Amino acid sequence: MKSIYIIILFLISINISAQEIILLDTLHLQDKKKLKDKYNERKSLFLSQLNHIHDKKEVKEIKAIFEENYKDINNKIDRNELIFDSPLNNYLNDLGVSIQKENPEIPKNISILISREYSINAFNRGEGTIIVNNYLLNALDHEDQLVYILCHEMAHQTLNHVLESVTKHVQSNNSLELKKQTKQLKKQKYNQKTKAENLLMEIAYKNSAINRAKELQADSLGYVFYSRLNRDPYQVVKTLEILRDSDKEGDSITIKDYEKLFTSFKLQTKEQWFKMESFDQYNYQKNTKFNTDSLSTHPNCDIRIEKLVNHSPEIKKTIQQLAPSSDTFLKWQKSAVYQNIQNEYFAKNYGNSLYEALKLYNRKPDPLLKKWIGLNFIKLYEAKKSYELNKYISQVNIAKYTHSYNLFSTFIFNLTLSDLETICKSFNS
Repeated sequence: MKSIYIIILFLISINISAQEIILLDTLHLQDKKKLKDKYNERKSLFLSQLNHIHDKKEVKEIKAIFEENYKDINNKIDRNELIFDSPLNNYLNDLGVSIQKENPEIPKNISILISREYSINAFNRGEGTIIVNNYLLNALDHEDQLVYILCHEMAHQTLNHVLESVTKHVQSNNSLELKKQTKQLKKQKYNQKTKAENLLMEIAYKNSAINRAKELQADSLGYVFYSRLNRDPYQVVKTLEILRDSDKEGDSITIKDYEKLFTSFKLQTKEQWFKMESFDQYNYQKNTKFNTDSLSTHPNCDIRIEKLVNHSPEIKKTIQQLAPSSDTFLKWQKSAVYQNIQNEYFAKNYGNSLYEALKLYNRKPDPLLKKWIGLNFIKLYEAKKSYELNKYISQVNIAKYTHSYNLFSTFIFNLTLSDLETICKSFNS
């Protein structure tokens, strides 16, 4: 099995270059050390700056929260969840520099990192770091939309929204309670990532009224930054519309699609694979992250569009012929969905990886995608054999998932071990 895995990855690398699709590798040890060293320097500088703007009692508690924030970044680096020092990083940083050049009020300490997380999102961590999820690139139609998102996040940093929220939290909450929370985090051996990130982001965004005001402020200032860049005003509206609809699945796969796919794989489907039981008996929900400073959070995007249009009517329509996106953006946009399939595979989210690969292959058959489909079926066969399939596939939940995903879940759970073995052999023959 190991030799097959190596051969398949080698074939994938050949196909990538042929299709001009670029998949980014995981961080090597020296890269991890380089990134950690960079963030240790950033941490020292940021925390030292707090000494000049807060009294000693407050600064100690604020630092405790941001210390956990930096630990979370280190943990993400260890788990290969961040992409660093890649051509994609260089592209995003170049966009960031172009925004800062025309907007000197933006802080100079901005650092943009790319996350492999499986969601359409970007967020500001409060100390100058902006995280852009790779999956976001696949959702956008034009480079101007990505630029506005960066402007929005830079506006959050310029307005010091996260630090302001943390400071107010420290001032208004019992310090003993805060110390208890941070001490508990330090004692945790497992799942520190989620707990640490949630502590900071819950503090920053737990008050929905404050959250709404801050998002509107970031929209407004973000548009001021954007308006100085000679880009299309209407793409701001398009960005918010895309984010508004980001929870709606843009693609799906039906029983007929599975039949067509398996025929192309020289296999036949079985009717019992797609027999769905009553939805009522299912209440399992896969863990989801706390919704941090997401561009699609409250207030809803329609309200945000209305506020922006009232203030800047020119964004209602394109006032100039839209210039095409740069070739660099188009390259990364095209690569993003493939990158996500790879990211989910290496994160051991084999169900998500397979589901996305099947949907894309159904639309556009591709030898590269077929390789990933085969790799994921092998992992699910191994999981089924060891009674661990639940770790990788979310069970049917009509309230949480689309009909397409529920059908996929039904299909995978209805496969017998013998079925999976046959499927795996067909991909490796």
